[in-house]
Amino acid sequence: MNGITQSRGNRLLQPDLPAAARRLEKAMRATGPPLLFGLRLWASVSLALYVAFWLQLDNPYWAGASAAIVCQPQLGASLRKGWFRMIGTLTGAVMSVVLVASFPQDRSLFLGALALWAGSCAFGATVLRNFASYSAALAGYTVAIVGGDLLGTVGGLDANAAFLVAVSRATAICLGIVCAGVVLAGTDLGGARRRLAAQFAELSTRITAGLAGALATQGPEPTDARPVRRELLRRVIGLDPVNDQTLGESSQVRYHSPVLQCAVDGLFAALAGWRAVANHLAGALGGGTQPETATVIDSIPQELRSAGLLAGGFFRL
Repeated sequence: MNGITQSRGNRLLQPDLPAAARRLEKAMRATGPPLLFGLRLWASVSLALYVAFWLQLDNPYWAGASAAIVCQPQLGASLRKGWFRMIGTLTGAVMSVVLVASFPQDRSLFLGALALWAGSCAFGATVLRNFASYSAALAGYTVAIVGGDLLGTVGGLDANAAFLVAVSRATAICLGIVCAGVVLAGTDLGGARRRLAAQFAELSTRITAGLAGALATQGPEPTDARPVRRELLRRVIGLDPVNDQTLGESSQVRYHSPVLQCAVDGLFAALAGWRAVANHLAGALGGGTQPETATVIDSIPQELRSAGLLAGGFFRL
């Protein structure tokens, strides 16, 4: 009897193997993408340093640092950041040579022109968005870095070395960007287009359903409609980095970027129209259902609406 009780107790103390296997599988899936990104980062930096040492560059660490900087978890973001970093670096290198050639013997005018260029780049970084802002900032401090290398011990400019210093710095940085792009493009197929399409489909459907629900609702707008609208507005604003990732991955989408921007503007316009309709029906018309609303609802494509959503069930989902 005691042996049977002890065996039952041992079985109760044993862990649930299927549950432990599920937890292990979940943990492996959660840690898989970070580990893969770490391997890509390591391979990019190693390849950049190897090529830089093989080419015997003066400052090979710039190649490794650039490869590490442009590496992002998403392929489109990495390619987009690398492209704009290359543009900013080349612009700053060219501008540094121009400034040194314009003021080779006048330190004060050189520093004044450098400050003016840095201020212009800072303004561009403020006005522009995403990686374009990063490129403008990079063009500013690249000139400062190259100019700092050209200043001698007494503050004079070494104009003869300006071109070589700028070419060396730009070569190392562009080398790191190219190495990172090769590694990332060879190990990741990218999925920004699918993510963007799914988000656009969901947002357009929910916004259209909300507008139709506001037209079909009798009485004041439901209290939970405004939080839903604010959340949708936040998600539409959050499409901006996904758009950048898609532009970095797909040349076709990049070619049709004005159409993509018009689609985003259309989502904002639809949200504004939803808010205007809700306020107008609740205020000016006293919250009653008007015959004209049926005409507006009928003009909405059938693919974007359903009977459940038009009946007001949208806000209960």
